[in-house]
Amino acid sequence: MKRKLLIVLLILDMITLAGCGGDGGESTGDKTLILGSTNYFSNEGWDPTVGWDAMYIQSFGVAETLFRLDDHYTAMPWLAKEIEKKDDFTWEITLREDVQFHNGDAMTAEAIKKCFERTLEKNERAKAAIPVDSIEANGHTLTIVTKEPLPTMKNDLADPLWVIYNTENTEDFDQQTYYTGPFVPTEFEQSVAFTVEKFDDYWGEQPKVDRAIFKTLKDEESLVMALQSGDIDLLIPLRSSAYPTIKDNEKIETDKANSTRAQFMQLNMESPVFSDKAVRQAVAMCVDRKSYAEVITHGRDDEAYVPFPEVLPFGGIQGIQLEVDKMDVEGAKKLLEAAGYKDSNGNGILDKNGTELTMRVITYSTYSSQLQLYELLQKTLKDIGIELVIMPVESPNDYYKTGNFEIRGASYITSPTGSANYFTTMMFDSRGANNFGHYQNEEVDRLTEGLARTFDEGKRDEITRKIVSEVVNDFGYIFFANEQFTAAYNKNKVKTYHTHPSELYILDSTVEMH
Repeated sequence: MKRKLLIVLLILDMITLAGCGGDGGESTGDKTLILGSTNYFSNEGWDPTVGWDAMYIQSFGVAETLFRLDDHYTAMPWLAKEIEKKDDFTWEITLREDVQFHNGDAMTAEAIKKCFERTLEKNERAKAAIPVDSIEANGHTLTIVTKEPLPTMKNDLADPLWVIYNTENTEDFDQQTYYTGPFVPTEFEQSVAFTVEKFDDYWGEQPKVDRAIFKTLKDEESLVMALQSGDIDLLIPLRSSAYPTIKDNEKIETDKANSTRAQFMQLNMESPVFSDKAVRQAVAMCVDRKSYAEVITHGRDDEAYVPFPEVLPFGGIQGIQLEVDKMDVEGAKKLLEAAGYKDSNGNGILDKNGTELTMRVITYSTYSSQLQLYELLQKTLKDIGIELVIMPVESPNDYYKTGNFEIRGASYITSPTGSANYFTTMMFDSRGANNFGHYQNEEVDRLTEGLARTFDEGKRDEITRKIVSEVVNDFGYIFFANEQFTAAYNKNKVKTYHTHPSELYILDSTVEMH
């Protein structure tokens, strides 16, 4: 495979060949779809064990997993036909028998065994995601034995980390890896553009697009301009800040889905200003979620008080008694007064026992919508005697890891594979890898451990709601929005496009052009 792409000449050739330049309707000959993004086409190469590259590779329609998420985040059989739990540690997976890799080799249990063994060897995250004790292969039956109970095995196997690829007949996985998806990569220039073409021997529904070119543009403005001018056919994702630019354009259609990406604040529980729950709750009561959803994001996001959206069986506020369920500035003011806070030196900032209520929110400088919310919050908090300093930073990770913040502005996919374990363990457990605010709650720790061992789905949903209730009413985290994942496309070129809420499937066989 060529490593470099003569991008200008290739794109011009493809457009001419496909007859899809400008705004034209019916095309003749091959159908080429041109997609654009600023940061979603970011794989370094074609080895799925490198970093998070597997997520990108799967989203391009190149790679597939044994199970695939539907629009409700249910893990459905895909390359696998079925799965059976033999005991709490043993899973028997029956595979499809009609699948072949892009080089023509058949997909067998032995091939997947070697694939998983290589992934476990090369990617540290894999070892923690599925604690494999052993893997056995027999024809088209794969048996996985885990070191500990894993109730979420189906969902975990839908994680792009476990995409299926051929370990045989490959000299350099970074340059060329053979997968099973409906599209095959043909040209690649990192962070510039690359091309995939349909796989004629694909086992499933044949692709309706002959090829797709994925282009990376430098900024959102350039991306939207390229869509309007016809230089690209589809952009993903459409940021809320760009929506007003295209909403009245008759040739542009949008398609959105409720993702599990939450916008929230992570409070530093070791900061003196947040040692008192009354202060944390008062801040939560001053967040203008409605203005964020309706005005700042132009209706592209939804108000939220919890980490998981209603699209998930354990999501939404059903069964949770919220201590804060609306904006209540006067209530926040009275709460602080009752807790003994007052402006003892007349500088406009409340204090108690020598601690003034001054706090910093540190977040990515690219989080433009969040920064607008913090500006609103800054004014509201000032009115009740709290000083909020906004610090947008290009790379704030050092602040987070060292605990050098009072509030962390965050944006996370809370359930990438339809399971609550991922986010609750990583964020809320006192030992969680991303618990940068050092949140500690013995009941939450007990519940997260129980969730990891519970197989019954109804009981898992109940435990998750208990965890969420504990966390949101303790105000170590303040959730304020759930993001819509949105695509925008030229409807004169693209006939059918379905945005998947998981962000894991950008191109597949269902995409259709005129």
